Amino acid sequence: MITFFEQWLCRVEAVAIASLLSIAAALHCSQVFSRYVFSKSFSSIDEISIYMVIAMVFLGTSRADAFRQNISIDIIHTLLSKEKALTLWKICDFFLLTISFFMGVFSTKSVLFSYSINETSVSSLGVIIWPIMAVIPVSFFLVSLRALGRLTGVIDIKTEGPKKEFFH
Repeated sequence: MITFFEQWLCRVEAVAIASLLSIAAALHCSQVFSRYVFSKSFSSIDEISIYMVIAMVFLGTSRADAFRQNISIDIIHTLLSKEKALTLWKICDFFLLTISFFMGVFSTKSVLFSYSINETSVSSLGVIIWPIMAVIPVSFFLVSLRALGRLTGVIDIKTEGPKKEFFH
């Protein structure tokens, strides 16, 4: 069940990241085109593409964690025996779980505050900010869930993501 969920989540993340990147790139290209052909710049296009890139980065954080490509000092893991390296990964996952969970809680508070004051962007577009900010706690909670899954053994810690062996 968890393996199916993890694979499904990886696919959804990959599609979302690719879509956000494609749309942001298309918006930037249209902005360049409009500047050179029509000598007109649309600031709202920049704002929308920036929001898409921000969402992509936070979703990418969760995706990177799924493949164990987050920040780590791999040389230490390669110098240790397999048992000690697994212990070190579990310690890292514990700290990752703790930090990402609290970051998720604090960012949720920020999203709820933004929602309560009906915060909008300062540009002429006036985009409502809280739905854009909502991707931040979601990504932190996904990282927390994956770290918890690895700590409890639900997600195999010996792999570096779907179909990649961690120890070679």
